[in-house]
Amino acid sequence: MGEINTPSGGMNLGKPVIWPSGKASGQPITPSQTTQAAGGVRQIPGRTAPASATGRAEEVAPKTPAGAATKPVSIARPLTVEDIKTHLLQIQIPDTDFNVKLASLMLKDGMELSRENFAKLFSMLEGTNKSTNMQEAAIILSMKGIDSHQALKVLEQFMAENPQLSAQLLAAQEALNSLTTALGVSKGLLDVNIITQMTALLASFDSKIKSLAEKFQFSGDNSLKLNDLLDSARAMKSLLDGIELKSQVSDSAEAQILQASLSSAKSKLSSIIDNLASQAILSQKGREEVNYQYQQIPNSEAKSLKDVEIVIKRDGQGKNASIDPENTQVVLAMQTLNLGKMVCSLIVKGKKVYIIFIFNEKDYGDEAREIIANEYASLQKKLADKNYSVTGYQVKVDPAMCKVKPYLIPMLPTLEAQLRKIDLEA
Repeated sequence: MGEINTPSGGMNLGKPVIWPSGKASGQPITPSQTTQAAGGVRQIPGRTAPASATGRAEEVAPKTPAGAATKPVSIARPLTVEDIKTHLLQIQIPDTDFNVKLASLMLKDGMELSRENFAKLFSMLEGTNKSTNMQEAAIILSMKGIDSHQALKVLEQFMAENPQLSAQLLAAQEALNSLTTALGVSKGLLDVNIITQMTALLASFDSKIKSLAEKFQFSGDNSLKLNDLLDSARAMKSLLDGIELKSQVSDSAEAQILQASLSSAKSKLSSIIDNLASQAILSQKGREEVNYQYQQIPNSEAKSLKDVEIVIKRDGQGKNASIDPENTQVVLAMQTLNLGKMVCSLIVKGKKVYIIFIFNEKDYGDEAREIIANEYASLQKKLADKNYSVTGYQVKVDPAMCKVKPYLIPMLPTLEAQLRKIDLEA
């Protein structure tokens, strides 16, 4: 792998479904509407021949007059592991198990399987545990044009754990309160003026955390921007680093309590910093498939410490992409009081909105349908007040899609079911 240094031909079987709930349309997508298969082979309803004994499905070509030139016939069949191995060898990459799995993940996530892309990912993964989460994080960063091992490490941890900001903020509050108590009994270990100033700063930071539920928003006059909170957490941690250096080393009980409190508070702040940094990384502009804004907002309505996770798709790709309120998809993932985990996907086209409610638990399906049906008129009115009309909705029970991760990285359910190899025959 160290010899991979030049680009070569690539395998790119068409872009996957970026937003797994369906196309951005004001109407639900039905099987008859899905005429473009992955890989670029158009399936024409009523004109596709049955699968042959080899598993190939041939597109029926119209009859051509005698003497007329015949057009190539497209043949689509499920992509196999052997196809991937063959392509890897063609671009001079060993067909090891790891390479094949990484190549499969690249294709599932809509990344062209070229020598250049493979070498880039392999370089990013060098020195890491090369887990699936690490590979997915590397693919996201590559599609966003970010080449940073520190960003890779932070994002991999986020992908693996999906930390909840609400729980992290509460843990930080408790640790900082314990530190305030420890400062109160640390006479002789720190300068009195430092203790007084630190106590005031800790109280101010605690107040900021408590106000997040009202002010932690995407926009608005009272919004608390993600970068503001990130800067505050970093500044507080740096301050604690300085206090730790200035505190006197001692075997006394007071000194040990102070050191333990400082260490705990720094650890909790580091977790918040990593989470907020991951949100900032995920919100970076990049290719269309991963061009969105992502944010966690503390959910005061949840039974436990959970967040509302919000993903808003940008229009276009690259630095000029922006959120178009009339051409986007908004995904809200949250823990509800009575119906468990729910993902609400709003597909916006013009001033029309189609809504998909996805639940994790099968037992909640019927109850959810009844509740949503009863509240539908109220929902229509609230969106009408914002000059949007709801064209319809559907309720699904799908544990796989009742997570935010499938919306953060474009995925296809299964390689064999969704990807197709195209053969052209004269």
